[in-house]
Formats: sequence, C-alpha cells, structure tokens
Amino acid sequence: MENHDRDDFFDLPTPAPAPAAQPAQGQTGGTKKTVRVVALVLGILLAVTGAFLGGWYGQYYSLDEEVRNYLWAKSVLENNYYQPIEEGELYEYLYASLSIDPYTRYYPPQEYSDYLAEGAGENVGIGVSFLNSASEEETAQIFSIVENSPACRVGLRKGMYILAFGETEDTLSEGTYGDFAQFLPAQKGEFVLRCGFEQDGSDAQNYTLKRVSYQASFLHYRDSETSFRFQGDGSTLSLTETHEPLVGLDEKTAYIRLDEFSGNNTPVEFVSLLERMKERGRTDLVLDLRSNGGGYLSILGDIASHLMRTAKEKNPPVIVTTSRSGQVTTYICARNDFGNYFNSDSKVYVLADEYTASASECLIGALVDYGTCAFSDIFLRENENGVAKTYGKGIMQSSFTAANGAAMKLTVATVNWPVSGKCIHGVGVIPQDGAIPVPGPLSWGAKDVMLEAVLAKICG
Repeated sequence: MENHDRDDFFDLPTPAPAPAAQPAQGQTGGTKKTVRVVALVLGILLAVTGAFLGGWYGQYYSLDEEVRNYLWAKSVLENNYYQPIEEGELYEYLYASLSIDPYTRYYPPQEYSDYLAEGAGENVGIGVSFLNSASEEETAQIFSIVENSPACRVGLRKGMYILAFGETEDTLSEGTYGDFAQFLPAQKGEFVLRCGFEQDGSDAQNYTLKRVSYQASFLHYRDSETSFRFQGDGSTLSLTETHEPLVGLDEKTAYIRLDEFSGNNTPVEFVSLLERMKERGRTDLVLDLRSNGGGYLSILGDIASHLMRTAKEKNPPVIVTTSRSGQVTTYICARNDFGNYFNSDSKVYVLADEYTASASECLIGALVDYGTCAFSDIFLRENENGVAKTYGKGIMQSSFTAANGAAMKLTVATVNWPVSGKCIHGVGVIPQDGAIPVPGPLSWGAKDVMLEAVLAKICG
C-alpha cells in the first residue's frame, strides 16, 4: 500500500564521486614527447601529494558516517542543483529536514535499492494506493490499482471502498483508512477484504488476497469488443485477453492507459499493444495519461518514438534541457516509426488531469509539437472548483549515488518541449492552450464520467 505522491525517476541514476575523487578533465592527443613530459610531471605531483592524499582519505573515512554523508550530499547539491544554493539553504536541507524543492530527496542505501526495484516494476504488496489527502477517519477508497498485482488479478478496481477487513471472512470488521493502514502491513498470509463501489455496501463482495512479490505492468488496452492486460508470475508477462470492452468506443478507435513511464517491460509492452491495435483494425487512439506522474526519460523516448507524426529525423528530439551553467542538452528517440501503426488520417487523443506530470507532460509536448494531436484533442479533468490543468512540472531529476549505496535524487535542469521550446513548469497544460476541460471526479467508481463524456464527443 502506498500513498499517491509518486514523483518521477525521470533520468537514469548517475554515479557521483566521494569528496575529492573528481573525474579527470581535459583532452587527449599530442606528440609522444608531450605525453612523456606530462607523465613525468604527473609522476612528480603524485609523489609529492601521495602521502597527503593518503592521509586525507584516511581521515575522511575515519569520520562519522553521518558527517561523511553530509559532506557528500553537500558536494552533490553545490555542484549539480539546477539553481544556485546559499550555504544557509544547504544547512536547512541537510540538517533541518526542510525541502529545497518537492523532488530533491536523500535515500539511505536500502531505501534507494527498493526505489530502483519499484521503478523496474519489481513490487511487493497487493497493489493498491490511496490519495495523500485521504483522512484517517474516513472509509478507505482505492485511488489506483497496479496492473498484474494481487488486487488487480482478484478483481479490485479503482474507486472501490474497503468496507471491512480481517484474516478470514468470519473475522471481518469495519474500520477507517487509518485502521486499514495499520492492518495491512501486519499480514503475513492470506486475508480478506470486503469491497464495493457503493459506500453503503449494497454491491460489496469479499476478496481474498496475500501480500507477495510481483512484476507490475503499467499498460492496459481496450476497444469496442474486448480488452487485454499483461499478466504472469515471472519477470516477463504475457498479453492476456480479459474481455472487458469499452462501451462508447467506435470500431476504429482503441484505448490505451499508461500509468507510469516505469518498468523494464513497458517499452516492449507498448509496442505489443500498438501491434494488437493494428491487427484489430483500429487506426485512432485514445491515450489515457490521467494520474501518470512520470518516470524514466529512456521510457519516455521509447514511447514517443512511435507517436511523432511529422518528425522527419530518424532520431527526433523528445525534450531539451538546460542546466544551471546554461548547458543545453537535446535528448533524442531511438527510432521514428509512426507510420508503422497509424495512417495519415489517424486521430490521437489524450486524457489528462492534475496528477498528469513530468514525463507525461513531456509526451504531450512531443505529440503537440510533432502534429500527432492538437491542443483541442487533449481533454483535461475539470475539478469541483472549475479548474482544469495538468500538474505543471518542467524540471528534471537525476540520481547521484554515494560509495555506501545511498543516493540523492536531485533537480538538475529545466525542460522544454522539443520543437516549440515551450516550458510548462508551474503552469501545466491548460484550457488557454486550447485543451478541452471535461468535468468528472478524480477518483471515479463504477462509472468513469470523464471518459464517457470524451468518448461521446470523439466517437459520437
């Protein structure tokens, strides 16, 4: 069980040296004579400084581990954060537990190892999550279900209430979200949940589950006739027909939901769904990115590489980043094969909400910049206050690892869309861009009001 506050991995981990172990700088080349002179001078310098460095390292590694971690984290922040940091801010972050931004975070070794495993889709638990805003005094309502998790495979769905729980059906008792949060981690074997979409329990059923290790999937396919999920017990999952057609789709449109840009299998699985869409004669696509908070940059590139309608390059850019020093980096896709799955008349639509963030917003940017869809093909959830927008995250993180296995996930650059140069940080995709607001609950139940409204508009 986890709260839905997932920020993104977004960039692959980058090793960071311990203090004073900086990588070599400079150029190679020159005559043999120059090489010999440089070698001689370098040898003299090493001879003179060797004792000093040996003493420094001995002193460094004799320091208390907390002090060493402080020195390492201080070095990482000073050298890599995307904005200048004053000494006082460094102290407040490292010792006073104040956040420099919502995404920068220090991970102890085991926590970072678990974090990477989860990013690869190697999960442990039952596969349910709840909103951070959930009150401990309220009845627990499931915000999301992880594909191929125990919860998904027994039939639990987003929006269901957990009305009662116990080790057996005979010991079921009602409780609040706070009670369930204490109950679940203590379970070592099978247990039972009583769940339903109606809070009065009128449609409730009992579900038997067990907390286990499982390979997560982040994709789900539906069309007007059937549906497919990735399921299995090993590290590689099989595409399985699950017979849940999506009412409201026409015969030329497919629906794919992408929950995260995470998981070792996600790029291959996405291609499998595009191929299944093509086999089934679907030429249009509804891409559901609601509550997709981001993920790895490499997976963003893989997904985008199939969806760039007007890109001419073999390896088109997907994002452009700018570091504190002003260094501009263009990230490219490994391929460009839109025509393999779509035709010139194909329509691509996007669903998004206030939790659609980071890599998801970058993918939307690529779709707009390469003419795959217009802003008017993007549908935003309009909340109860009449506000419709995506999250608005236009900055990128990288992970830096210490010698002891600890890590710091750090904001290192601002992000711009690949052609227009648009940066949505602090703003998001909004109706003023031309996106269409659609009212609907954030955590829907048996009826997905927003999706039904969108399908009625685009499919008639």
